[in-house]
Amino acid sequence: MVHFWYEPTDIQKAARIFQVGRQWRDVLHFISPNLHELRVISRFFGISVTQDTDWEAEARRIADRLSEHIPVIVTTLGPQGVLVTRGASGNEPFYDEDGKLTIANSSVLSRLYPAEEKNATKSGEVLSVSGCGDCLAAGVIYGIHRNLDESDCILVGLRAAALSLKSFDAVPPTLEAVLSINGDKSRFDR
Repeated sequence: MVHFWYEPTDIQKAARIFQVGRQWRDVLHFISPNLHELRVISRFFGISVTQDTDWEAEARRIADRLSEHIPVIVTTLGPQGVLVTRGASGNEPFYDEDGKLTIANSSVLSRLYPAEEKNATKSGEVLSVSGCGDCLAAGVIYGIHRNLDESDCILVGLRAAALSLKSFDAVPPTLEAVLSINGDKSRFDR
């Protein structure tokens, strides 16, 4: 069975995948909404949403509840970074050796990974946000296929997203440099 990652494209379409019926339950492992899309998806599942000026706290509350339906939630929070919510720690890969989703804890854990582009945003180097979420997802998926742990997968994704911000192209030509890691964790420069 093929499992998939859902990257919502906007708030108007964010919940559509869930409206087609329950067949998504067997194949959907990941979603990567921004906070606005997370709110829409949560409302679809009947989760009440109270907007908060603290984006991270709001995203944690919503994602914790939403994790009853979706195993891995990667919420993009713009310049604050990415919040990952799942039932495993950050030093574990997303899948085990048998290709099964890693769910090590009965409780859901959320971790905030700071954005790589904070320096770019401060210095005015941001040329376009178009493609940033797609590049993040591509980088994380690349890390998953290399069997990297969660924190390294997210690091690859954040670096890919940061490159996207510094390019007018949705997928920057420099993306290949981030994806040339070959699964060697020692090559990460933290």
